[in-house]
Amino acid sequence: MINNPQQLPEPLQLLVNRSLQLCELMLPHCSALYPFAAIYEDGRVGCLFADDRCHGENESYLIEQLQWRIIDTTTDTESYSVLVYAATVTTDRHKQLNAIAINAGHPNGDETMLLYPYFRVGKKIVVSPPIPG
Repeated sequence: MINNPQQLPEPLQLLVNRSLQLCELMLPHCSALYPFAAIYEDGRVGCLFADDRCHGENESYLIEQLQWRIIDTTTDTESYSVLVYAATVTTDRHKQLNAIAINAGHPNGDETMLLYPYFRVGKKIVVSPPIPG
């Protein structure tokens, strides 16, 4: 598993690692990553998914709904959270890469953005270390 270059608290590191594992399992079977979120509270991990069929395939709407679900779930708690979604990264040489974007939230409200480029090698997904930022 990929280690983050930053020192994340253990609960966030757990959420990030599990999120990347889930992405590695899902991506070989689909062309896009469905946004999801996870919460860590009192030693327990729970997943949040957006389920709004009225807005179809609008990914930005799903991400916004997950952000609100995280806020509703973590307000006045000591919870950590991650919001995971697909992103495209443009390198300094103007090459576009697929990436897994992870917004990692701390109980004090601070957030850390992590971008993990990934590549398809045959039927396997290879996740690169996060882009420093």
